[in-house]
Amino acid sequence: MKEIINEKVSVVTVYNRMKGLVIPCKIKWQNRIYRIKKIGFHHTIREGRKLCHIFSVTDGNLDFRLKFDSETLHWTLEEVSDGLAD
Repeated sequence: MKEIINEKVSVVTVYNRMKGLVIPCKIKWQNRIYRIKKIGFHHTIREGRKLCHIFSVTDGNLDFRLKFDSETLHWTLEEVSDGLAD
């Protein structure tokens, strides 16, 4: 089941200079830490003049949709899904 969250979260990232990639590694949401095991996809969107990066990631149990606002440098957890149908 997919749930819309839209909350700011803390995210630990790693920057791979050889590949030029930012990789989310951990999310802290509701006082729990989720270790990211896999990135499903990454793409960018524009919200007016603002550029945002969207990451679809999983910890193996839950799927997360994260948004990184390149203007404010804030991370938002947009959605969480357990992979099951509604």
